[in-house]
Amino acid sequence: MIIMESMPCGETSGPIVIPPPRYRTVMDCEDEISLRCALMEPPPGVEPSPPRSFLGPCPIDRQILCDWQTPRLDLATSRPQNLNEEVKRLMALKEYSILDTEHEEQFERITALASRIFEAPICLVSLVDIGRQWFKSNTGLGDVRETSRQVSFCAHAIQSYEEDVFIVPDAHEDPRFKDSGLVTGPPYIRFYAGVPLKSPEGHKLGTLCIIDTKPRPQGLSLKEKQNLRELTQMAMDTMIHRKQEMKRIVEEKSRLMACAAHDLMSPLTGIQLNLGLLMEDESFSNKLDSHQKDLMKSSLRCSEIIERICKTAIENFRGDLVTRSKPKENNQELVDTDGEKGLVTISDLVKNVERVVAMYPKNVPLFIDVDEDVPPTIASDDLKVRPACIFDSSRTLNSILHLYCATSSCSVQ
Repeated sequence: MIIMESMPCGETSGPIVIPPPRYRTVMDCEDEISLRCALMEPPPGVEPSPPRSFLGPCPIDRQILCDWQTPRLDLATSRPQNLNEEVKRLMALKEYSILDTEHEEQFERITALASRIFEAPICLVSLVDIGRQWFKSNTGLGDVRETSRQVSFCAHAIQSYEEDVFIVPDAHEDPRFKDSGLVTGPPYIRFYAGVPLKSPEGHKLGTLCIIDTKPRPQGLSLKEKQNLRELTQMAMDTMIHRKQEMKRIVEEKSRLMACAAHDLMSPLTGIQLNLGLLMEDESFSNKLDSHQKDLMKSSLRCSEIIERICKTAIENFRGDLVTRSKPKENNQELVDTDGEKGLVTISDLVKNVERVVAMYPKNVPLFIDVDEDVPPTIASDDLKVRPACIFDSSRTLNSILHLYCATSSCSVQ
């Protein structure tokens, strides 16, 4: 893990601003393994519990729950939470790339329509993340875009055996919710009805729900339930269409990048050839001091990195074409068995960062610290690691820049 921290050179006194809570999200997890590791972590400030197996149901009767585990889950009407199923559900949610995006008119129209049809002051398109429920649309809640998953009605809705409508006629009378801060305080929920947003693969990603500040002992009529189901399907269809459109845009960008990379290869080859001839010219090389020789080597190395970036862009585009042309068999993803992660030497990485950052005009001292636990060589994609370091450091103009190199691990059982 590489963390870059920028601190102001001069500090000023002023009021202390307490930031809002940072809920954990699947968007911070790179792949399924890192997501499993995240789900095994205890809540902040809680001592880690003994290792638990990745298989089987979650220990929902533990005194302290992880932030993704639903408290007071009624096992008579709800499915026990299971880590394997939760991993699949969250990975499916991540594929939609919808979390933490701006409001979109299509979803706003759905919640506004539902609010009018059911005469409910609050209507939400709520997506259940690791430690939060996040609202893609939040009619009636103002600027609130998320709350903790552990106080979420929607977290109960996606675990319910009921495949369609999850209804709480009066939250004051329901032992699962009567002590919730959302019931005893703003927005003072009394009535809740939600239908799971179910993906084509069967994963319940969240809900479309209506909320009232008054109880509705009668619940919803058959006609009202059907209206809510159809509105929910409209929201799910909108999410699916959005996902398909984003995939099309990404594919088009990939094609343009591959074309640009292909066009760059010819002039780049000429640059590499000229640099190579200059370095092999002894009469020219003898006139250079050590710093100038380092710059020549750095230029050649940069040209090699650009060549790799171009080739990677072309190969990725070709690979995408092959993947799209071959159907998946037995629900298995197509995997390139020849692909391996490159090796990054930490000492070389630090030297390269120092050399490149030194070229930028700046008013900052640079400190690079490597944690003693970091191995000399790590398996990673240096094309991703190095540009991130250089980009962040080059943007810092009036502060002290600290670059920390550290590793993190997760034991999988």
